[in-house]
Amino acid sequence: MSTITIIGALMMIAGIMFGSRHEATEQNINPSEVTDGRLFKGAWIIDSEKAVIFIIFFVIGIIAATGVVAWYFSQREIAPMQEAMRLQRNFVADASHELKTPLAVIGARTELLDHRSQRGKALEPVIEDLKDDVTRMDSVINDLLLAAQSATKLEPTDLVSATQNAINSVALLAGKEDVTIYQVVSASSTAPITVVGGQIGIERCIVAVLDNAIAHSPSGSTIEVTIGSDNTFASVTVRDHGSGISSDPERLFTRFSRADSGSDHQGYGLGLALARDITSRYQGRIDVIPVHGDGTALQIVLPLAH
Repeated sequence: MSTITIIGALMMIAGIMFGSRHEATEQNINPSEVTDGRLFKGAWIIDSEKAVIFIIFFVIGIIAATGVVAWYFSQREIAPMQEAMRLQRNFVADASHELKTPLAVIGARTELLDHRSQRGKALEPVIEDLKDDVTRMDSVINDLLLAAQSATKLEPTDLVSATQNAINSVALLAGKEDVTIYQVVSASSTAPITVVGGQIGIERCIVAVLDNAIAHSPSGSTIEVTIGSDNTFASVTVRDHGSGISSDPERLFTRFSRADSGSDHQGYGLGLALARDITSRYQGRIDVIPVHGDGTALQIVLPLAH
């Protein structure tokens, strides 16, 4: 502000001097013809109208410059708060979405528990599954908190095991929709497939893709989960036999976007966006790949651990 004031004052002084006239010129007198030319040295006449105009412009300029500077620094000051609020909103939305599937599974298991209890069947297997579901939910919450802190915990992860755990976690939901999930490991992948990432994060990613596939699969259809690898990357491809994608595939990975395929499932448009966030954390990617026939195929690609 001091700099702005000094520059403005100098400009006003220069403007007033530019609009001023020397007294000798005003009186049409040649100082060299006057006996004592010193009488005219430094004698200047200031045009009051021009001076007022320059002062008005100076004041307006100072006010405008002050406003711009104040706006700029206020934006810098509130930027961290805006970012914190954005992260908070994203975390609440992500946590709500990520806990939706485990809670749905727990709800389905409690129904199964009640069903078996009424028929006098053993309850221990279902109770053990419920314990696993609660443990998985706790792990999901911890992974969400880790992601909210922009922290990444990279560790070697068995991709086949993580995929199987993800399938097991949504198998009950798939059964309720009369959808069957098949897991296939590529013949070229005879050795264990170990990728760089986090066990829970990768499972969350695969669950999000499976949940999307189940929601858009017709009753009685199948979902194929194929695992493969090369010398650098490993992949998990989830193929459903739904109505497919009728618009830009990249839009599916935008937060709060919804498919326009005509499915009854609307959702919140967060699952695939979260899946992409997870793969990005692990230096991987997720894409929609072309398929022959109906349905949609999404491929998760992660770097191999060496």
